[in-house]
Amino acid sequence: MEENNLNAPEISPEEERKLEKMAARRTSFKIHFAIFLIANAFLWVVWFFLFKGKEDATFLKAILFVLIVWLLAVDLHYMIVYKWTKTYKEKELSSLKKRHMEHLREIENLKAEMLNNGDEQVETAVDEEENRPRNSRIID
Repeated sequence: MEENNLNAPEISPEEERKLEKMAARRTSFKIHFAIFLIANAFLWVVWFFLFKGKEDATFLKAILFVLIVWLLAVDLHYMIVYKWTKTYKEKELSSLKKRHMEHLREIENLKAEMLNNGDEQVETAVDEEENRPRNSRIID
């Protein structure tokens, strides 16, 4: 059993705090969802036994309204907890790093292009100098 602990990677305190926060958020969502199911089931049971045969549909409309609004809230809570896990700061940092890397690649490409063009210009200048007559050189 001790061998398993020796081979296990260690988690930094910062990562552990992030995981604890994520676990707390997921737990709160699961509790929210359970309350949503129980409360709505209760409302439907009440409607079925007390208001089903009545001509007045006010209670049914109220249940449907509560169901739809609360379902939207549960969906939003789900998206926040499970889908939108990155913070705005992390997204911005990722975007800046990506842009910085693109700029560095662009600079490297320009340097390589300048070196290639520079070699061609030097070769052209040497060829022109060799082809000129010696008397035509200008002395400053």
